[in-house]
Amino acid sequence: MKNNKIIFLVLLFSVLIGCKEESKFPLDKKYWDVADYDNVIREVKFGTEPDEKLPTFDNPDTKLLVEKLTDEENFKVVLDDNQLGLKHRTEVGQGFFDKWRDMATIYNAIDRTDKYIYEREYVEVYNFGLELQIKYFKLGNDAIIEKSDDPNSLSVKNTVDTNIETLTNNMINYLDEINNEKSYTNLGLDLIANGIDKNFTELVNTYPNYNFSGLLEKVNLMLKKTKSENIKQSLTKLKGLIESKGATKSEGSEV
Repeated sequence: MKNNKIIFLVLLFSVLIGCKEESKFPLDKKYWDVADYDNVIREVKFGTEPDEKLPTFDNPDTKLLVEKLTDEENFKVVLDDNQLGLKHRTEVGQGFFDKWRDMATIYNAIDRTDKYIYEREYVEVYNFGLELQIKYFKLGNDAIIEKSDDPNSLSVKNTVDTNIETLTNNMINYLDEINNEKSYTNLGLDLIANGIDKNFTELVNTYPNYNFSGLLEKVNLMLKKTKSENIKQSLTKLKGLIESKGATKSEGSEV
């Protein structure tokens, strides 16, 4: 009987430990908020031992965690909800943006052959951030226009254009990864191409009258640089989209 009690206590302790481990990550929640991201990012960054592999898509035990971490619906459910106040959505967007900057440093490790160790996770986190920034900056510009006495004033237009320029420059940094093509496998390069198709198309369509001459110049340079056919196709489509909208003219931004 005594031995049975010991076995029972050991099993109970194991179950409690298991529950505690699972509770680190709120995988049962439909959407993660900024506080969830704060806790999860801290646990992944500082709770992973130096010789332990980070959570990845190809590990069945951690796949759900990484999918949840890079799920854009977590911020879209708030930022796209027009029933919520603009101020509230902007503040939430700022919170997610701050957490994304922490996320961006999780998977950027490179091995001794200059290859990304976690290329899929790295690119997916990056793409998460691009989509987030497009929505966050748009909300910020909308808030500026809403609060201004004269939304059509030159000062408001200049402020909005400056914000769009910052957003565009942030996204151009993504294209710099083309200079690091040798650090990626074909899978990673295809993910970058997909990110160009999705996020840069949304950027140009969101601001069809903005002067994207800087972005167009970068696209032309990367077209000459890339060896990836998929990236070349994505850049060519982006170039055509920019030119079709006349979005390299010096005229006011559409907000």
